[in-house]
Amino acid sequence: MEIDTHTKQQEITCDVLPFARSYQLEALDKAIRENTIVYLETGSGKTLIAIMLLRSYAHHLRKPSPFIAVFLVPQVVLVSQQAEAVKMHTNLKVGMYWGDMGVDYWDAATWKQETEKYEVRGFAFVSGL
Repeated sequence: MEIDTHTKQQEITCDVLPFARSYQLEALDKAIRENTIVYLETGSGKTLIAIMLLRSYAHHLRKPSPFIAVFLVPQVVLVSQQAEAVKMHTNLKVGMYWGDMGVDYWDAATWKQETEKYEVRGFAFVSGL
């Protein structure tokens, strides 16, 4: 895509990691072009696809930008695992959240502070999904 100020579409370039497999690159390319759900077996590299996508969009996410990226996982341990992987392969600031932190009771001011600190947020939704 080219930058088009009339339609507000902006160029997104793939930021490929050298060890990515062809099916991961295909999923990345599709995710850059359109809304995409990637359904793959455990251990097949979905996290790597997400990291490459975050790297491709990083210039849109860096603060003071109002934009954020969010990842949702079904277990608290996966929040830490995913966040560490994102931190290792990007220079984005990552926040982690789950129920035992009391996030259900945070006020707007607390969430605003979190919004200003982090560019990527990981949430564990253990129940209710």
